[in-house]
Amino acid sequence: MGFDIYKIGAEASKEFEMTKEQTKQEVQYKMAQKMLKILLYKGIVTEVEYEKIDDLNIQTFSPQLAKVYV
Repeated sequence: MGFDIYKIGAEASKEFEMTKEQTKQEVQYKMAQKMLKILLYKGIVTEVEYEKIDDLNIQTFSPQLAKVYV
């Protein structure tokens, strides 16, 4: 599976008129969310832990599109 995360971020930036820093935060949040989902899938974290960690990630990265990701 090949994809260019910077291209995706650039497209999101244009679509939602985000700054480079906001785009960076979006990409970092999505990467953290993806890793967290893997941990959940493998049974390393529970659903409750997943939700708590995701809330912390939203606070940390402040993604503008967080409501869309839910």
